Amino acid sequence: MTEPDRFEGDALRSIVAAQVTGTCDFPDPQRDGLLDQIRQRYGGSLQAVLIYGSYLRGKRDTLLDFYVFLDDYRSLKPFWHGWLAKALPPNVYQIQHGAPPEEVRAKYALLTLDRFERAVKCDFHSYFWARFAQPCGVVYCRDPQTERRVVDAIGQASSTFARRVAPRLPDQFEAKQLWVEGLSQTYQCEFRSEPPGHAAKLFDYWPDYYRAMTQAVSGDRSGFTAAKREGWFTNQCSARSRRWSPFEWGIRKLQGKVLSFLRIIKAALTFDGALDYLLWKIKRHSGVYIEPTALQRKYPLLFAWPLLFRLWRRGAFQ
Repeated sequence: MTEPDRFEGDALRSIVAAQVTGTCDFPDPQRDGLLDQIRQRYGGSLQAVLIYGSYLRGKRDTLLDFYVFLDDYRSLKPFWHGWLAKALPPNVYQIQHGAPPEEVRAKYALLTLDRFERAVKCDFHSYFWARFAQPCGVVYCRDPQTERRVVDAIGQASSTFARRVAPRLPDQFEAKQLWVEGLSQTYQCEFRSEPPGHAAKLFDYWPDYYRAMTQAVSGDRSGFTAAKREGWFTNQCSARSRRWSPFEWGIRKLQGKVLSFLRIIKAALTFDGALDYLLWKIKRHSGVYIEPTALQRKYPLLFAWPLLFRLWRRGAFQ
């Protein structure tokens, strides 16, 4: 390993470790109650649990979002849930803690840590590496070795993100351009209901983190280096990679719509109240809501498609 590679790895690890271990170092009985349920459900096969999303930005009027990493899928019940997770990770489930009006709910995505490590490094589609290039918090790790693997995987997500986005950027750019352009592109690679300007708001909430990460991942492998002007970077991507980048992102967008469609079908098999959750999230981000019928709630896979089409026509999601 060369000296620059070692520096990049140490810098990334330091920044990510400070973020993921410091984000949730405060007591939260509701969050911890949900975490206890996850730990009891998966026992010894549980490796780590992350929390991400709007909870980390101080919002409490939402479902909490966890990511759950297992050794393998043998602890999943019924057994065919493991087949679904292998075929199209992650599986998504819902849990709740407490009783009304203090009840709190969460959804958690589940896959193996091995698969997560491969996804943030090798996946063509942005589903995993775009999510975890953004800040998250570790709320449980089985041991220090597992925590190091998680931290390194999150750092790898940022490296992959930067490498895939850099060819779309001008010759000179600031860190904010990298993240706003990249996140905006990845939103179009899924069925997303993010409002205009959402990517910029994410950057503005954690500007120091994103700037530090941009500096840490800069180098030959990312396609850009620090410029003489402080806070700016010089794009060194080849002309060939710049020509191919729009085509690659076009493929990701097409691939992402197919994967999103399949994940919606899969979530209907594993997620209680999947349709109501989806409509709630769409309304929360876009302000658009259409009340489902009882039949659509009971059999979403059969009858909810016209409802989703109407929401799409009204601009509720991309």
